[in-house]
Amino acid sequence: MPKLLHIQSSPNIGNSVTRDLSDQFVRKWTENHCNVDVELLDLAVEPLPHFGPEILQAAGTAPEEMSEATRAAIALSDRLIEQLEGANVLVIGSPMINFSICTQLKSWFDHVTIAGKTFEYAAPGVARGLLFAKRAFVIEARGGDYADLPFSAFDFQEPLLKALLMFLGIFDVTFIRAEGMRMNEEEAEDIVRNAQGIVSRVAA
Repeated sequence: MPKLLHIQSSPNIGNSVTRDLSDQFVRKWTENHCNVDVELLDLAVEPLPHFGPEILQAAGTAPEEMSEATRAAIALSDRLIEQLEGANVLVIGSPMINFSICTQLKSWFDHVTIAGKTFEYAAPGVARGLLFAKRAFVIEARGGDYADLPFSAFDFQEPLLKALLMFLGIFDVTFIRAEGMRMNEEEAEDIVRNAQGIVSRVAA
């Protein structure tokens, strides 16, 4: 049975464009694809700890010498990696916060980007992702419009997401944007409506 991993990252629980659009995407996808097993990972409702000293110490520590905190950190990372490895499709809701991704989503990437598990070093300074045959759909919301220069120079969200996913071996990535909602507040409803239309087409 194909598995879809739905990752919500917006800290805005009650009024989030990325939450609404990614929920819509998952509904449309399951309507149009048979027997899809959907798993939700809500990083705001159940936040992950930041990548800290406990897991960093694991690289140079023998298993029998690891502290309980390090063992727990490794177990969390392994669980998240197993969840990701089991998914055929990823749907990620990602609002832009201060020109980049939110801290909740960055923590998730830190926990699943582990040498020898989700990527490997093929040669000195050359890394290769180990996750294959996966599709990712990223639903973005931005208050400004970063489509063109000069404002595109401040977009550290989409290039970072693309780089992080490709580093893991996920190259089939589609971005859907609701862009410029605060810059053009009188057009916000039309911007969301347009994004909803793209969601419906892509998820079909």
